[in-house]
Amino acid sequence: MLVLSDKFLKLDYGNLIKKITAFISNEVKSRKKAGVVIGLSGGLDSSVCLVLASRALQGNRIIGLIMPEKGLTPETDIQNAKTLAKKLNIRYKEINIERGKKILLNGLPKDRLSAGNFSARLRMSLLYYYAAIHNFLVLGTADRSELMIGYFTKFGDAGADMFPIGELYKSQVKLLAKELQLPEKIIQQPSSPRFWKGQLAEREIGLSYDDIDKILDSYLKKNLNDCQLDKKKIKLVTDMIKKSQHKKEKGPVCKC
Repeated sequence: MLVLSDKFLKLDYGNLIKKITAFISNEVKSRKKAGVVIGLSGGLDSSVCLVLASRALQGNRIIGLIMPEKGLTPETDIQNAKTLAKKLNIRYKEINIERGKKILLNGLPKDRLSAGNFSARLRMSLLYYYAAIHNFLVLGTADRSELMIGYFTKFGDAGADMFPIGELYKSQVKLLAKELQLPEKIIQQPSSPRFWKGQLAEREIGLSYDDIDKILDSYLKKNLNDCQLDKKKIKLVTDMIKKSQHKKEKGPVCKC
C-alpha cells in the first residue's frame, strides 16, 4: 500500500497532468509531426500514457497498437487495452506477433530471456513502422523506476521518441492513474513484461516497487544512509542501477 507520508509521493497531480499533456502536444508540434503511436499492453503505464495523450491530442492523431503474443499475453490485458481505446475513441490495431517471431527464431538457439527481449524489439519495430507511415512520434511508456534500475529492453520498450512519465516513479504513476480515474483493475494489476508465463516484475526483481521507489528517491537525493530499508534491499537496487548503465548510454564510437 502506498504511504502518502513519503514526501516524493506528494505531488500536485492535477498540475502534473497539465504539464505532461502540454509536453506531449509541444513535442508533436515542435518536431512537425502529425501525432503519436503508442503500444497498448493493458497495464498501468501504457494506460496512463494513453489517457494523457488523449488529453493532449485529438483522437485521430493517436494510434494504439495492441501486440499480444499467443500463449503469453493474458486475454484480460488485451481486453483492458481495447476497452480503454474505445472509451477514449482512439484508433487501435491488434497485431499478433507470435507467428512472425516463431519464423524469425526458427533454428536459432533457445533462450527464454533473449526470446522475451526479441518480443519487445519486434513491438518497437512495429511502432516505428506505423510512426513512419503516418509521420507520427513513438510515445514511450516507461517510468522512472524501470529506467533507473534497467528493467527494460535495450532497443525495445526503451526505444521511443518521448517519455511522458519517464520522471515519475511507479508509485507516482499509480497515484496519477487514480487522478485520471483509470479502472482499479488496471491500477492494481501487477507489472509484468509478459516474456514468459507467470512472470511478475516484483517477483523477478525481488522487491516491491514501493521499496524500489523509496530507495531510488534516496539514491537521487544522495541520502541512502538515511533510508530506513534493509541494507540488502538497498544494495540490490544500487547494483541494478550500476549493472544496467550500458543500457542507458550510447555505444562508444572509435575516434580515428
